Amino acid sequence: MAEVYSHRADGEVLLERGILRPLLTGEDVHRYSEPRWTWCCIYPYRLEDGRTVILEEREIRTRYPRAFKYLQRFRDELRETRVRQKTNPRYWYSCHRSRDMNVFETRRLITPEISHGPNMTICPAGIYHNTQVYSLLPRSSVSEPLEYWLGILNSRLLWWFISRTGVVLRGGFFRFKTNYLAPFPVVRRDNGKRGNAYKQGRLVAGVQSAQELRKRARTARTPHDKTSVERQILASDQQLDHLVYELYELTDEEIRIVEDVA
Repeated sequence: MAEVYSHRADGEVLLERGILRPLLTGEDVHRYSEPRWTWCCIYPYRLEDGRTVILEEREIRTRYPRAFKYLQRFRDELRETRVRQKTNPRYWYSCHRSRDMNVFETRRLITPEISHGPNMTICPAGIYHNTQVYSLLPRSSVSEPLEYWLGILNSRLLWWFISRTGVVLRGGFFRFKTNYLAPFPVVRRDNGKRGNAYKQGRLVAGVQSAQELRKRARTARTPHDKTSVERQILASDQQLDHLVYELYELTDEEIRIVEDVA
């Protein structure tokens, strides 16, 4: 059982853990930082032969009686929503966009959908998110580790690319979704260029160091410790950017152009 606070019920409710999923919002996702969730959701689905299948009402009532009783309080409202959205009112408790559980149950990259600059990180399997967050999964044929992709996609080079090819939103924000990221060329391990494996290894090691620094920043106690870690994070990010420049063989002039991006 889990005791959680419900805004709709305006109080604490006791629900079965088996039907709850941790839920991230865009504000929970920060570059290189392990995501921490403060929300959870009732997720009435299961994986069956690799497919996301909704639980039948009788199964919820039997296996998760407390969750079912809680949902029943909003049954009429939820049913009306299903009708309005032209989805099956039989499953009045369903999510409007259930998503593919295979994605949520996989270790992957995540990003706020809207951000001022890259704010990507690695998300452990089993953590879900709302529509403010976007998941990125390399194809199964990809051999490079997630840390390698993370270093490239969090770089100033990617930010320069997005700021030149994406659509600017109010406040200078941009969308970080597949259709905006897909055109960005990624230097692959098997592209035949000498020394790339070594460069890629350094980038992965640098990303792992950046992740550790974020953990230290969260546990820093004194102002001096916090300032010290913040300086190390700044230096680490700059080093990662230069490793990416090296990987892409940018000239000094090209680097200057990239770093002129605000």
